[in-house]
Amino acid sequence: MTEWPIDHQQQAQAEGWDIFEASGSQLNENGDRSFQLQACDDGEQFQGDMRDMKAWEHVYAQAHAGSQLHEQALNFLKEHSEPEFEAIISENSPDGRELNDEFPVDADMMGLGQ
Repeated sequence: MTEWPIDHQQQAQAEGWDIFEASGSQLNENGDRSFQLQACDDGEQFQGDMRDMKAWEHVYAQAHAGSQLHEQALNFLKEHSEPEFEAIISENSPDGRELNDEFPVDADMMGLGQ
């Protein structure tokens, strides 16, 4: 089973977000968005009705600042939940360039290699 690595989960949760398995979500009705980046329910970092989008913005900005964890999060979504990745990029990128070439997937870097 595909899983966002536990050490990544712990680091992400310390920042108030994580990638969750969401196979029962309405957004996964087509079976292609089984993982979703969301703010943690018990976290204080992201508040209000748009807190998941605030978490998206945080991860996107940190990835662009060079944070390996945040780059790995986007790579994981690109590989395993592409519509979620596309939604995050579309919401945060002025031109959507990352949809094609900004975040190359590297299984070893993500801790999913052999």
